[in-house]
Amino acid sequence: MNLKEAFQAQNKIEKLFDFVDGYLGDGKNLVSVTEKHLRSKAAEGQQDEKIDVVVEDKFPPDKIIDFMLMLIEEREKLSWAVHAAKSSMKFHLDSAVDVNKKRHLAIERLRTLRNFKSSSLLEKNAGVGYVFNNEGNQTTYRYDIERVRTIDFDRNRVRDLIDKLQAQADKISNEIDAALISTPVAYKLPFDMHASNMEVIEDFVNSNEN
Repeated sequence: MNLKEAFQAQNKIEKLFDFVDGYLGDGKNLVSVTEKHLRSKAAEGQQDEKIDVVVEDKFPPDKIIDFMLMLIEEREKLSWAVHAAKSSMKFHLDSAVDVNKKRHLAIERLRTLRNFKSSSLLEKNAGVGYVFNNEGNQTTYRYDIERVRTIDFDRNRVRDLIDKLQAQADKISNEIDAALISTPVAYKLPFDMHASNMEVIEDFVNSNEN
């Protein structure tokens, strides 16, 4: 498989492990229930009866435990195989992915700056002043305040940076996509990646009945 498929396999194993963990955490999957219908005590001539309660999609807990352990082993094998595959690449994949995420975050922030504009607002009678009248008494008067907001950065530079970062991000994304497809991983998933959780578990249980 290639790296892209390996990451998909990792996700599959993780989802299966979470499913199995939840399965073993549900008490009804860990016990067998038999109901004893004690009819003879309630009505003369009636026979008692034992009925086994059937739980749908129930597997032997020991088999599920074995399956969980198998998933851990496969996850470890796959991790080592992915590590070896990454080491064979001409660039550091994890760093490239991480840095490119930062580029995309920066682009989004710069786009908000690009749309930020200078503005002015006239607030009528917002100011209060004091003067002395002809009689020498202090009086107040009100006046308008114009609040001017001027951007403190070069919006043209921001536009240029957006274009530059986007071009870099696209270039790296293309290189990452190409590497994911072209880089081989020495690992084979022991079950169908596209099968449902229940189908994978059923196949495992059936193949390990003894």
